[in-house]
Amino acid sequence: MQIDLTEVYGLDNLKNPVGCLKKAQALAAGAFGACQTFFLVNGSTAGLHAALLAVNKPETKIIMPTNAHVSVLNGLVLSGGIPVLAPVEIAEKWGIALGTPVEKILSIILRKQDIQAILVTQPTYQGTGVDVENMIMKTRQAGIPLIVDEAHGAHLYFQESIPLSAQKSGADLVIQSTHKTLPALTQASMFHVNNEKWIEPVRRALDILQTSSPSYLLMASLDAVQAQMNEKGPSLLEKTMELAEELHSLIRTLPGYLLLHDDIEPPWRHDPTKVVISAAQLGLTGWEQAFILREKYGIAVEMSEYFYTLLLINTGHTRSDIIKIHKALRDIGKYEKKQPLDTLENYLHAYKRQPDPVLTPRQVFLKEKIQLPLHQAKGRVAGEPLTIYPPGIPLVWPGEVFIKEHLEILNRAIKQKLPVQGIYSGDRVYVLRD
Repeated sequence: MQIDLTEVYGLDNLKNPVGCLKKAQALAAGAFGACQTFFLVNGSTAGLHAALLAVNKPETKIIMPTNAHVSVLNGLVLSGGIPVLAPVEIAEKWGIALGTPVEKILSIILRKQDIQAILVTQPTYQGTGVDVENMIMKTRQAGIPLIVDEAHGAHLYFQESIPLSAQKSGADLVIQSTHKTLPALTQASMFHVNNEKWIEPVRRALDILQTSSPSYLLMASLDAVQAQMNEKGPSLLEKTMELAEELHSLIRTLPGYLLLHDDIEPPWRHDPTKVVISAAQLGLTGWEQAFILREKYGIAVEMSEYFYTLLLINTGHTRSDIIKIHKALRDIGKYEKKQPLDTLENYLHAYKRQPDPVLTPRQVFLKEKIQLPLHQAKGRVAGEPLTIYPPGIPLVWPGEVFIKEHLEILNRAIKQKLPVQGIYSGDRVYVLRD
């Protein structure tokens, strides 16, 4: 509590840094190779909103993937931009979106001559993505600014083996959730600008969006991260990667488990610190596996889905953590066996579909809405995104027309007691009145 301070003498002002915050952000820019780094005290959400406000003007088109985070859709309410949706490729067995190939982005640019910006998610929550340097080169040739939601990849800058880091390759605007994969406090993130053209537009957007009373606890944690990464970032990541690879090797010795890492083939890449495990051959859903790990073994997973569980190995873990996970999975494989699971086709629909919203997110936000029971929503226009959180990817986009598959996915999510944002009083959703 003694360091929960405000703009007292000797500290600084995030809105107009001239002292210690200016220096801390400059040191962070040096650590991450940016032209300018801005500290974020409202997570990557604020950074994505600011990027859209800076680059995507009202009624201008921006390419984004169908697996964009819900905060991107909310950012379009602010910017007034028109989303042009790029399809993603899918690891169908896993029910996981791998990402958007650069060829699909370029084909959209060729078909639509008025694209003003591109936004991609790289890497995904599960750690997948493309060789981002090629994507940056091609979009730069097209003369279109590239925004990268790198919320789950802040650590990747400090390693050389996996070409997933958009910041390392110099994308125009890169937003990172420093708190997700590096040791910053929750909610503390960074916005890296790698093109001087966008420094002032981003600064002005953040001035609008960020609080005038920022937490110095959050900003101090970001300063601590830059100091730690400046001093020993590569060695920390080398140790972290080694631990992750050891866990992968140990899991491969256990019957009944699958690893996403082993199913990834070029052109796709995978971050091994995202240990994605399936116990489907044992008959366990990811939710069941996560429950057993938590209740019987005291292991809290990062995220679970129907077909898999996601474990995150970071700079704070040690070999004893790896051994504990291995022993727990070994025991589960011995005693928890049922009929093997199949992939759920209706879950894949969330990524396979090509949403065709009839209105932009801003238009939907401004329209009058009513609540209806979910079973009455088919054929109506969604009044807000419906999202299982995590991972925060909308199952239904605002402005999209509800179809049968939407209702099936949402009903299953309700039955599984998953946290669905956009469902109220048990089964009610907002639709446009008209």
